[in-house]
Amino acid sequence: MKTPIDEKIQAVRTGWYIWLFPAFALIISGWLLVDYLQQRGPVIKILFDDASGIQAGKTKIRFRGVPVGLVKNVYISSENKDVVVEVSLRKDAEQIAVVGSKFELVVPKVDFAGISGLNTLFEGTYIAALPGAIDAEEKFEFKAQLTSGSTDTHDDTSIYILETTNAESVSPGDLITFRGMKVGTITKLSLAKDSRIVHVQINIDNKYVKLIRTNSVFWRKIGVQAKLGLFGSSLKISSM
Repeated sequence: MKTPIDEKIQAVRTGWYIWLFPAFALIISGWLLVDYLQQRGPVIKILFDDASGIQAGKTKIRFRGVPVGLVKNVYISSENKDVVVEVSLRKDAEQIAVVGSKFELVVPKVDFAGISGLNTLFEGTYIAALPGAIDAEEKFEFKAQLTSGSTDTHDDTSIYILETTNAESVSPGDLITFRGMKVGTITKLSLAKDSRIVHVQINIDNKYVKLIRTNSVFWRKIGVQAKLGLFGSSLKISSM
């Protein structure tokens, strides 16, 4: 027959085992926190003109196809000029947060020049990164490159301005070709001050600038242009 003292000892023993479960949970939580802090790198800001398809907690930053960061927050700047995308980089990718790094939103695109970004149909839109020099100074705010389906820079190009009354089917990122070979890229569209002419800024690779003369002629060559996305698609059919 158990005495009151025996019952009290048994209750104390049972209570001691119960406290093991929260103790283990606390240890595991602490280990996960330490592991997270060890892998967390710097937070950078990337400014976009249009951040369609970018989602906080889902959109990844990739370098050579490898995820190196994740979008944590998306909001409009105080001047309403840019979309600010806050990105948390991995610890092993902190060398991306330096002067000279380039960032570009990769989206699926189909036009007469070819097909690009189709992997985003399955994996979702992502931001491609091109790190600057290894010995460059730290930097935590960047202006995104215009979307063109790749992370090519425009450092080795020359800028020209074309004028047209109709820029239909022309958009930043479209290629400039000569005899079927890429010689440049459209980088910007803007209206003239009187709003009667559209200015098309193009960047021509310096090795092809000899093609640009006073009598050079440019024209659109698009039969079908399609842009496909997870949240919307568009199809344009122009004269052949």
